Amino acid sequence: MTSPLEASKAMYAAVARGEWDVVADFMSDDLVIYEPTSLPYGGEWRGRDALQKLYAHVMTFWENPVVQWQELVGGDKYAVALLHFTVTAKSSGKRFETHIAEVTEFDDAGKMASMRIHYFDTAAMLDHLRA
Repeated sequence: MTSPLEASKAMYAAVARGEWDVVADFMSDDLVIYEPTSLPYGGEWRGRDALQKLYAHVMTFWENPVVQWQELVGGDKYAVALLHFTVTAKSSGKRFETHIAEVTEFDDAGKMASMRIHYFDTAAMLDHLRA
């Protein structure tokens, strides 16, 4: 079985290539992604294709994303991706930067069971989204 760290590296590489069928192979059938409820795309996103659906929805609010990897660490059940994210709000044209921690939990079969997305400052994100 692949470790959470190696599975996360491979999954994020597939995301970067836009290979959503490969991404789905890393997910459990009942994957849940949790976004902060204060954001317009907040709440729970469910299913093997949840990340693809979430990404498409998030990009209706932001454009020109630049993701810089800070670190990817993992243990027996979890992997944590630390990112620096720069985007432009479509509604206001304001450029925005933030740090994100994505905490992924793996099930006993080695599939991604949940992801919790933690942004440094969601209030600032909402401010940038205001036209």
